Amino acid sequence: MTERDTLEADIRARCDRGDHAGASEAIVRGYGPELVRFLAGLLRSTDDDLAEAFAMFCEDVVRGLPTFRFASSVRTWSYTLARHAAARFRRTGRRRGKRFSLPGELHDVADSVRTATVDYLRSPARTKLALAREQLDDDERTILMLRVDRQLGWREVATIMADEELDAEGLRKREQALRKRFETIKRRLRAHMDEA
Repeated sequence: MTERDTLEADIRARCDRGDHAGASEAIVRGYGPELVRFLAGLLRSTDDDLAEAFAMFCEDVVRGLPTFRFASSVRTWSYTLARHAAARFRRTGRRRGKRFSLPGELHDVADSVRTATVDYLRSPARTKLALAREQLDDDERTILMLRVDRQLGWREVATIMADEELDAEGLRKREQALRKRFETIKRRLRAHMDEA
């Protein structure tokens, strides 16, 4: 079993025992760093906007986990929640009113994961590829991050990018459309890099 398989099995076992708080903490510890990087790319931010969107994601995990059916991997579900949190943050603006209180130690875990990841994100110099990526629209950057940076399969990318739950045929069509769009994205990136 890979580390990811072990994490997925641990989260499932905790949920089966009714330990949703422990499962939520395992999700934030295990997938939090990559989700912070994902949100930073979506929001083009490593400051308060990112902190707010990540907090929204954590709240969504706590609220949604008791009814999660494991129809996809927890990782895929987490990326879907993170994408929705970023979209909700963009729609509603900088700050929400009353914040949902994260249970137990989850607040400290989330803050620790976010802070460590943001420190890492602020360190590297910008490359031609990073500058070219900034020329893409939000959906194009999301597709690129999920497929290339996170190495998710097309089925997982289609699930995350869907705005509603799709049946098998709907997912197959969405996968095909995303593959075509991905080719267009690669051509645009090459053109931007050639111009730089």
